[in-house]
Amino acid sequence: MTRRAAAAGIARRVRTLLPLAGLLAAATAAAEPATYALTPTHSFVHLAWPHDGLSTLRGRFDRLRGTFTLDRAAGRGSGRFVLRLDSLNTGRPALDAALRRALDTERQAELPLQLAALRFDGDRPTTAELSFSWQARARTVVLQVERFNCYPSPLLLREICGGDLVGTLDLDALGVQLDPAWGLAARLQLQVQIEAVQQAAEP
Repeated sequence: MTRRAAAAGIARRVRTLLPLAGLLAAATAAAEPATYALTPTHSFVHLAWPHDGLSTLRGRFDRLRGTFTLDRAAGRGSGRFVLRLDSLNTGRPALDAALRRALDTERQAELPLQLAALRFDGDRPTTAELSFSWQARARTVVLQVERFNCYPSPLLLREICGGDLVGTLDLDALGVQLDPAWGLAARLQLQVQIEAVQQAAEP
């Protein structure tokens, strides 16, 4: 075997081992507290309203950003997000405009959210509280974690976590008044869809 062929063989083995080393590092880091940044293409807040006692009308806020921290060994976690209220999209422009007026998005386009009080079953979260300030009053929505999972990504060589958190929101209690002509109930289902990538630990 020539030196060139031997060098090429070593290079191939190194290229094979590097992703494995990255995955091993990500799996080891999962046992330690870690911070994750939401991916904007996989993180949204979905809404579902009963419509005139018939079907369910659905929409979503298209823009959600932020980070959360998990300490699965200690059973703790928290997060800080920002929701763009003016990104609400139901697929019906006239309804979108009416909902944005009801939310007064010209006055407040962004809504800071805090995720706290996570409860765990083993290393998986089961419930959480989503808190925010609306019309100068503190509000809290209890969320049930319907699904949640983490795994080391072979593409990014970092851990990815994500899941669905579901709760109920009462618009009347928030003081949000919708035009009755739309036939939408005041109570709606809220689903927070999140997927996030682990961030490098601070030195």
